[in-house]
Amino acid sequence: METIQRLQRNSDAILEQYHANLEDVYRLQDTLIRDILPTVADELELSPESQDWGKEWLSDTPSIFRIARRNKFTRSFSLEAIQKTLIWRLANLWPTEPPSRIPNVHCLPTDIRDRFGRAVLVIETAPVDDTMDSQKRSIILAFEQLRIHLRRLYDKSEDHRNPPLQYMVLLDLSQLSLQSLNLDLFTWTVREIIPRFPGMLAGVFMLNYSWTHSGLWTIFKQLLPESALSRIFFPSDSELLDYFTPAALPQDYGGNLPSLALLEDPIRPDLPQPLEVPEIAITDMPTVEAPKPALISILSLSPTSILNPFFGYPVSTSSTTNHGRPTLRHGRRRKRDLILTLATLFWMRWRKTITVVLSVTAVLFAFKVAFRKGNVPLPRRLSRLVSR
Repeated sequence: METIQRLQRNSDAILEQYHANLEDVYRLQDTLIRDILPTVADELELSPESQDWGKEWLSDTPSIFRIARRNKFTRSFSLEAIQKTLIWRLANLWPTEPPSRIPNVHCLPTDIRDRFGRAVLVIETAPVDDTMDSQKRSIILAFEQLRIHLRRLYDKSEDHRNPPLQYMVLLDLSQLSLQSLNLDLFTWTVREIIPRFPGMLAGVFMLNYSWTHSGLWTIFKQLLPESALSRIFFPSDSELLDYFTPAALPQDYGGNLPSLALLEDPIRPDLPQPLEVPEIAITDMPTVEAPKPALISILSLSPTSILNPFFGYPVSTSSTTNHGRPTLRHGRRRKRDLILTLATLFWMRWRKTITVVLSVTAVLFAFKVAFRKGNVPLPRRLSRLVSR
């Protein structure tokens, strides 16, 4: 089966990269916790609780590995990307919120894995009756819950040669229709959220795909990068059973496990599983409802500051009412704001050269006017220069 062979190659490749770069990832984490986190804490005036929360994420070896992998394990690029992601997380995920059930997402029990040892997610495409902002917030929180669960699996794993680093996804298309499709939300997720949680999805199996979805797939193909398209598969029922075996599939998809409605879901909020991190009292964190001074300082950053989570666009000063998270001042990324930012950056880069050229031009023009009024002929070379 070609799908199995391709997924085998992908699994072997990421494990090889993991073991080859693990020591570098550890050193990267040391630098992040020792140098980068204190710098960000001073810049944003972070509270001790938010610093501990940031340290917990920086201690997440699989997450740091995946970001470094996305940046070709180039240290400088990885440090910059992780710092930007840390600031984004402070703006969008702190203070923490109680976990909630993720709409349409089911995580199979922790002992159920695909043939290469990866955790399995089932995602349904049923429409969600909620506002766009609420759906975006749910997606952010969903990715964070899945990150935390994947880290728990990694920390508890005793198979050091093949630790769980990714999810395998079963995407059920049975309830997907053109009317329920939200392209804006899908595009936003691909461009804004997945890069903040890179490499978590090893592959996607499209289930219940029919000719009625072919038009929708044509649209999706234009929005996804080539790297993502190479990890999407359309298995038949027999190929699905061959890859997972009946023991690893719910009855909904031809397996021997109970149906999704009856299966244990390890990311359900009614199944608390505290994350154990040495020297960080995560469970003692207070629930803070007021906006943090750190996030208020983010709101005062200029559009061209590297600490601005919406670099190039003005941040709304009213964001302190949005759980301390900054938002775009005009509610969207306007072209005029982008043009203004590009013009500002252009002026900052070339202002000295432009000033010198304008000054020389003004002097030459003044000489020309003065000689004309005094009827004094210019020297031949200067006259040619001025006439130009």
